[in-house]
Amino acid sequence: MRRVLIALLLVSTLGVAQQVPVVIERLEISLWPEYDDPRLLVIYRGELAEDPQSSLAFTIPSTAQVHAVAHVGPAGTLLADDWQLLPNDDGQIVLFTPGSRRFQLEYYDDVLGTAPERSFVFRFRSERYEIKNLEIEVQQPLRATAFQASPALEPQGVDTRGFSYFGRRVGAVPPGTLIEQRVSYRKTDTLPSLRLAARSSFVWIAVGAGLGVAALGVVSFIWFWRRRRIAQTTAQGRLARFCAQCGYCFRADEQFCPQCGRQRALYS
Repeated sequence: MRRVLIALLLVSTLGVAQQVPVVIERLEISLWPEYDDPRLLVIYRGELAEDPQSSLAFTIPSTAQVHAVAHVGPAGTLLADDWQLLPNDDGQIVLFTPGSRRFQLEYYDDVLGTAPERSFVFRFRSERYEIKNLEIEVQQPLRATAFQASPALEPQGVDTRGFSYFGRRVGAVPPGTLIEQRVSYRKTDTLPSLRLAARSSFVWIAVGAGLGVAALGVVSFIWFWRRRRIAQTTAQGRLARFCAQCGYCFRADEQFCPQCGRQRALYS
């Protein structure tokens, strides 16, 4: 009975939503395996062509766990949105109404396993929305080797912590189109990348600080946590994609960070 009520709620909600055509002007999907968690972190950063007038619905795998749903506020900061998780035949549907045209959805998917040879297949289908510009970005985990992707991805640079980024521009995507991205790599340890980075930092502090190990260890942990979204791209002759101060993802026409005011870096 409960599943029937949920299904009726879903049909009713989506039926109302479909009365108002929704166009996504830009959608960037970031795939970060083993970033701060042993699972795959998936991040949708999107912008609607018009102000939201109805709920958005995205299908995610049944193995996924929603981490955050938010929109970009007037000051450029992320503000949390209410969301619902509803079952369907293909997995789960995340249902939410963003508070502005720019939205962000994050979830973890337990698809990697612990064997040294690791791989995953990411599938995305925008069943209800036209997407004018879709981009896919993949972050290579620290200590990972033999990184491969299909379809092929172009190198996009290395950030200050050693993360390598790869991506491809899919372009316009009509409603109902299935997009797939396969990724494989080899990694002998099972620690997430940020824990590896934090561990290395802790060892360095312990050697140099002596009696201040405990206090500085806490400071190091907080520093890495606050900067967990920083990924400053250093591709030749291009502006950095992420703010080095707060981790904000720049839009193409932005020269200053709307969150902290820092000027966008340029690499030659």
